[in-house]
Amino acid sequence: MKLLEVRDLTVEAGGRIIVADTNLEIDEGEVVYLLGPNGTGKTSLIRSIIGYPGYNVVKGRILLMGEDVTEMPMEYRVAKGLGLAHQIPPRLSGLKVKTLLEAICSRTKCDPEEVASATQIQHLLERDFGRSFSGGELKRVELATLLAMKPKISFIDEPDSGVDVDSVKLIADGIGRLMEVSSSILVITHTAMITKYIKPTRVCLMINKRVDYCGGPELLEEVFEHGFKGMAGGNQV
Repeated sequence: MKLLEVRDLTVEAGGRIIVADTNLEIDEGEVVYLLGPNGTGKTSLIRSIIGYPGYNVVKGRILLMGEDVTEMPMEYRVAKGLGLAHQIPPRLSGLKVKTLLEAICSRTKCDPEEVASATQIQHLLERDFGRSFSGGELKRVELATLLAMKPKISFIDEPDSGVDVDSVKLIADGIGRLMEVSSSILVITHTAMITKYIKPTRVCLMINKRVDYCGGPELLEEVFEHGFKGMAGGNQV
């Protein structure tokens, strides 16, 4: 079953094109990696899919479980099952991590303590969201909120960016737990460090504002061998 279909999508923000003629599909049960250099539109694509204000679809369609949600607001898309862990999560002064998890779990029938244990953030529960957190702690708290939300599709933006090797392993453990409750996952990365711990079912490359092509896990080895520049200009999706 196709959970997500992006068809010929072109998106404008701030008077410039940020995503161009892009196609992408995510099936149920997939772990998809979206790779590409910085500044090629990876984050812009997932923000467009989830419905960020100011990201205007010029042409194309976004289908979620067969329903056209191109014109629907972000709140509707999240309610339908989209979730996002940001590359740089917000810091929310005055809102404790435990309070946020309790609020989410009251709707999704989860246990905040179990969520905290699964993402190894028990020591952060009584602190304000993001206050004096390390980069790895901040990303694990973001994963905890996703785990509590139980989305059908989880978008995880650069989980291995700006953190040390030990943190990448802990973050990967959290993604592993998320895979137990989320039907499908799309991970954005330009370093590909996370691929050591979480293996994809499919890999897609985004170059120059468009998804150029997708392939199996073996595509990772081609990227490692040739780099992004060497992969540019391949077969399009």
